[in-house]
Parts: sequence; structure tokens; C-alpha cells
Amino acid sequence: MGVYYCLALGIAWAGWIPYGAQQAGVLHWQIPQAVPMFAQYGPLFAAVVLIAIEGGFRGLGKFLASFVSLRPNLQWFAVALLLSPAIGIVLIGLNALHGTPIPTVASLEDWQVHIADYLRGFSHSSTGLTHFLAQSASRGWWQAALVYIGLSVANGGISEEPGWRGYALARLCPERRPIVAALWVWIMWAFFHTGPDFWTGIFESNRQALFTPIIYLVAVLPLSILFAWVFINSRGSLLPVILFHASYNATFSFLTAIWTPAKPVVSPPEWVAAFYVATLLVIIIGRRSLFARSQPNVRPCAS
Repeated sequence: MGVYYCLALGIAWAGWIPYGAQQAGVLHWQIPQAVPMFAQYGPLFAAVVLIAIEGGFRGLGKFLASFVSLRPNLQWFAVALLLSPAIGIVLIGLNALHGTPIPTVASLEDWQVHIADYLRGFSHSSTGLTHFLAQSASRGWWQAALVYIGLSVANGGISEEPGWRGYALARLCPERRPIVAALWVWIMWAFFHTGPDFWTGIFESNRQALFTPIIYLVAVLPLSILFAWVFINSRGSLLPVILFHASYNATFSFLTAIWTPAKPVVSPPEWVAAFYVATLLVIIIGRRSLFARSQPNVRPCAS
């Protein structure tokens, strides 16, 4: 597991650190914005490399097949896609009960413009990949939907889940209870989140950047347990957990930064707290699978 983690970090940092140094003015190379975006695929690339070494073409074929496997029961696809929006709706309802003004449906008329503006906030030039995606989203509602859904699935779902769940969790589960394996993955996953902005802050001697891993340590604990719960109950299929991650990212961004950019519909602390509550309920409901001594349906693809 140490080899996997070092490789995943190494691939990511190879893109993030130079780009962060460039943004801080320490490095004067012109690094395309696509470099740090593809660097986040470190968990996926590391898993592909190691599975190919361990299991050859057969192991790699089984691994890639799990991306589109329809073996899980329909209920796990429903959980993956609907849990995050359902939590969002509950939070909106609770805020309404407490007298917090809730945006009207009419405020969604310019949602594609908000998506384009949101993406431009990540662009540092007028020629980068993010700027291109923002321009595409601004052309119409279906283009905006395509860009938003595509990014939600690609950035997080595909870039991370095949590594953290498909490789790391699958190798930790046979020797540990799933919830213990999920906690090991949680530590690795949380400290992986040191993107370009973190490194820019480090090069600029901005002490606030040091809080980034701590924030992620708090934020992804419930997700690590929830994603593990869905993964092991999906019989090792990656598709539900990829969709879960995508649904989480899409819902969170929509409620906190896109629907009403000037005033989030739901605050990040509320969102994280709600997922802690959901995770406690899942631990109670799914304790049989989370605390089982073995998981016969979750096996490394190379084995």
C-alpha cells in the first residue's frame, strides 16, 4: 500500500508543485493549466500501473470492466445518485423552517451563466482548458449541462475512486473489517488533497495553506465510510461509487457556489455536518456489512 500511495502522490505532485510554484512567481515556466488538472488523476494512474504489473492484461481488463459493471442491485445506483441531492433538499427544508430565505425557481434561469462564471474562477488565463470549458458552458443550457456533468464524473469520480476504492480499499478489506479499511483510506485520501492552491500558498509562505489538509481530514471522513459502504455492497463494482462521488461534487458545488453565487443556498459547514449525521445512520443500518470480518465480493482485480 505504501508503494501505491507514494506513486499516487508522486504523479499528482509532479503536476501540482511546479504549477503552484509558477502561480507564486517562484518558477517562471509557462505550465499549461491542463497539467494540474490531469495531475489529480494520480490515484487512477497509480492503480492502473500497479494492477498491470501485478495482474497483467487479465487483471487490468477486470479492473477496467468494473468501471461499467452493472452487477450491483439497482438500489445501490439509487443511493449513489440520490443521497447527496436528498441531503441537500433536507438542508434547504431545515433552513426554510428556521426562516432562512430560500431562492426561488426563477433564480435558476441563468444557471448556465453561473456555471460558466464558476469555471472562469478557476482559470488563470484566457487560453486554458478551464476557460475553454467555461466558454462552452456559456453557449447554452445543454452545453452547460454536458460540461457540468462531465466534470463532475471525471474530476473525482473517475480520477480518484478507481484508486482509493478500487485499488486501496479492495486490498485492505481482506485483512480488516471494512470500516477499519475505510478509515485507513480516509487518512491517505485526506492528505492527498494538496492541490495547486495549497502549493501556491506554501511557496508564498501563507500559513493558512497548512489548514487545507486539516479541512479535508474533517470533510472526507464521512465520505470515506459512505463510499466504502456503497463499494462493498456493489460487489466490487466501481460504477456506483464513481457516480456517488460525481453526485456529491455536483450537488455540493451547485448549492454552495452556482445556484446563487453571492449567497450559498447551503453553507459548507452545514453540508459536512449533514453527512456526518448520514454516516452515523448508515453505520447503524449497514453495520453488518461495515463490520463484517471478510468481504468475499471485494477482491483485488489482479488476484
